[in-house]
Amino acid sequence: MKDATLCYIERDGKYLMLLRNRKSNDPNEGKWIGVGGKLEDGETPEDCAIREIFEETGLRATSLTRWGDVYFRSDVWECEIMRLFLVTGFEGETADCDEGELHWVEKDRIFDLNLWDGDRIFLKYLISGRRFDVMELVYHGERLSACTVDGSEEELFDVYNEDGSPAGYVASRDYVHWRGLWHATSHIWIAGERDGKPSLLLQLRAACKRLYPSSWDISAAGHIPAGEDALRSAVREIGEELGLCVEPSELRYIGTMKMTYDDDYGEGYHDREHCRVYLLHRDIDLSDLKLQESEVESVMWIGYDELLEVMRNGSLHHCLFTEELELIRPFF
Repeated sequence: MKDATLCYIERDGKYLMLLRNRKSNDPNEGKWIGVGGKLEDGETPEDCAIREIFEETGLRATSLTRWGDVYFRSDVWECEIMRLFLVTGFEGETADCDEGELHWVEKDRIFDLNLWDGDRIFLKYLISGRRFDVMELVYHGERLSACTVDGSEEELFDVYNEDGSPAGYVASRDYVHWRGLWHATSHIWIAGERDGKPSLLLQLRAACKRLYPSSWDISAAGHIPAGEDALRSAVREIGEELGLCVEPSELRYIGTMKMTYDDDYGEGYHDREHCRVYLLHRDIDLSDLKLQESEVESVMWIGYDELLEVMRNGSLHHCLFTEELELIRPFF
């Protein structure tokens, strides 16, 4: 396994970024990264970082902090352990680099550059001031397929443009909501008949939920993981949250809605969702359901018209959208 360093040099709210475009057969061709390189025999990571910074930039690092160790695993390239450093003190002026172009880039513009998917994750930690011990990034080709941070697995989502077209990369759940990136969710409404009236099954979100705790919500819903299609995700969410087994053919696709939400959870929380909406017609005995305690406190049936009324008069604590109810109305 290759042992290397990667260093981000900070000055006046900017990082010194290297556009790799001057080496032949470079796996990083066209990518923006920090500076660094392989450890030499007998060299410590700190010594390597200082040497590589000088060789690639002409700067002499005087203050550097080891931020964490990143393990890269790939089915194409040699596996690597990369020691991540933040450099906040240095002397000298930048010189020409034979590996690419050096540019000082404002932190809030870095994520608009052509970055590796995994780099977005550890750069988010770096910019947010959150250190870690070990991060593991697993790639299949150039696509990030798994990420763990200090033993905890990060959820990965496919990122989309506002028009619904794929953006061409994946990102962690934390990063997606931090940057306010468009991603996909599945919404499943379960419809039945109670007392001769069309009714919907609602779930009460668990009190421990970060967003909308103890609020009445859609029958089942969830983020669509990277690489998973919406229908498969919908079937899985029903099984996980309600303990209900359904066949994909039972779910009727109604359409896609765009939903946005912004709030402040320390760093800020920005939700941009393309919601794939499905309808399941099934009369269900609530006692037969097996609720996922970490997600759902309870469930109830409510008439469609009654639900619209309590949403209008404010007597139901909920996180539902009238527009979504109007979307499914013609399919009852």
